[in-house]
Amino acid sequence: MDETTGSVRQVELLISCTDLADLDDFSASDPIGVLFIKQFGQWKEWGRTEAIIDSLNPQFTKSFLLDYEPDIQQPLMFSVYDIDSKSTELKHHDFIGSTEVNLVNLVKNEDRTTTTSKSLRIPGKSEVRGFINITSEIVKQTRSKMIFHIGGSRLDKQGMFSIAKNDVFLEISRSTNSIDFHPIHRTEVYRKSQDPRWRPFEINLQKLCNNDMEKAIRFSCYHRKGNGSCDLIGHAMTTLGQMLSNSQKNFLHLNLLKPKKSGKSQQSSGLLKFFKCQLDLQHSVLDFVRGGLQTNTIVAIDFTASNGKTSYSNSLHGAYEENQYVRGLETLLVPLSYYMTEQIIHAYGFGAKLKKNKTCVNHCFPLNYKSEETSCKGIQGVLQAYESIIPKLKFSGPTLFTPVLKNAMDYVRKGTLTQETQFYHVLLIITDGVVNDFEEVIDELIDSSDLPVSVIICGVGPADFSTMDQLFSSGLALKSHKNSLKKATRDNTYFVLLRKEKYATGVNYSLTQEVMAALSQQILCYMKNKNISPNRPLLSKKDTMKTWMSNNFDETAEFRREGTQSRLGSLFNSSTAKIIQVKSSTNFSQSTGPACPTCGSCLDEESPLFTFTGSLL
Repeated sequence: MDETTGSVRQVELLISCTDLADLDDFSASDPIGVLFIKQFGQWKEWGRTEAIIDSLNPQFTKSFLLDYEPDIQQPLMFSVYDIDSKSTELKHHDFIGSTEVNLVNLVKNEDRTTTTSKSLRIPGKSEVRGFINITSEIVKQTRSKMIFHIGGSRLDKQGMFSIAKNDVFLEISRSTNSIDFHPIHRTEVYRKSQDPRWRPFEINLQKLCNNDMEKAIRFSCYHRKGNGSCDLIGHAMTTLGQMLSNSQKNFLHLNLLKPKKSGKSQQSSGLLKFFKCQLDLQHSVLDFVRGGLQTNTIVAIDFTASNGKTSYSNSLHGAYEENQYVRGLETLLVPLSYYMTEQIIHAYGFGAKLKKNKTCVNHCFPLNYKSEETSCKGIQGVLQAYESIIPKLKFSGPTLFTPVLKNAMDYVRKGTLTQETQFYHVLLIITDGVVNDFEEVIDELIDSSDLPVSVIICGVGPADFSTMDQLFSSGLALKSHKNSLKKATRDNTYFVLLRKEKYATGVNYSLTQEVMAALSQQILCYMKNKNISPNRPLLSKKDTMKTWMSNNFDETAEFRREGTQSRLGSLFNSSTAKIIQVKSSTNFSQSTGPACPTCGSCLDEESPLFTFTGSLL
């Protein structure tokens, strides 16, 4: 456990082997490394490296990332196989040997890289069939990556008579100590050329240098011979910090040096040219929030007749404990409120007749019946306005989203997004059935795709929502039914279905996680398209949010309704209130600071880097 962030630390394991047993008759073995983890007394395969052809001393570029908890025994088994066919089943390949070790024994020093060598044996036999070297390093988490496009120039020819041109590939290695390097990437083989130009590729910053700009990086060019062996043409040493500094000044290139021979100085064997050497910063939503991103929420609630009269037992707007709209508001507004500085929510209703004007169906009206103001103070204000307006409505129809969308987008357009003034809006529509203006809704969503807004549609009740899948493009641009040339510039819509049986025992954690992960991706995509990066973190003496999450949080007790008081009211009446934790499949542990649902980064409770300038309620 990282005491600073509260998250489980990870360790990266780099694998290489030496002196492997040769199990092939006419060539060297083609080894592959396999990692097994013991779970409930059984060995379960965790992952595999790539296969390396014709090598008894392989260095694998594929590494393993594992959660590291030093207080827990984590048994590991490393096995090496000789690949004999294209089959993915290990039983079809020759077993070279294996070794068992505890993860805690591999991480001997958490502050530096350590390498452990173990002998490979067949279980029950004493014969050594090679050695496996396991290099461990505590991971420095980052989502940023480097984009490379590299070529060679005037590379030395290899071979006895140096007549034929090279079949050359590039290998990138990172330092594991002051002497040794381990490969982390290999390009494709560029055939018959002294001036190769390999395909562009990306490498995560953690993989490249473990997010250390001063860690040594080695670029090596090899000539692959016909028998599968490789000759080193030359290599160049640098750091990521030097590369980024030089790439900003002029065209970046590195001199390749031949392997040093005794009594002779190193000579140049060609150049590496970097046509592209770009750092692609992958920010998290929390980075933007730290820098002052203002997040605003708009809510629209469906009051059409298909919900059923409140006097009916099966009404979706019925008794509070069974009210699916209240459940939807609680489930989705709580996590959204984490990123709202002023806790002002604009709330609307649609699809009903107001009793003071029963002749006209209103498809977009303020939820605050008395003041006719759209703004509500926090989640409690929304729930109070919702409860107050229901007796004053006559449910009607049809179900039209367009008026709500137009109204919300007009509000979004009032602001001007800049690098200094950053904001984003979320429109949450909760509905019970089929939309009657579907084509118009698609056009409105397409128009909104270039605005700083996401539209989350939450379906409640037993209706068939299959047509809603068309609104969620899943990476494909949303296209107009009326004009085939009109399409969305990005994905800013998400539909989620909230079934009654899913939240019978409390707040739907998985649904909350699903929505927040989708929303965070949409925010990051929009900011990246607009070339907007996070501002410098705002400084404050303390974090007014106090505890976001609690190990002792009792969702049933906290959300129990008492009299007319909202179940959410108690959550925000105190700065020490307990808030829901969004559970993550990445096994991040509970923390006292806000956490990004995408990358899991979080802040400690006492961190000075994060603050909300407004009050919670």
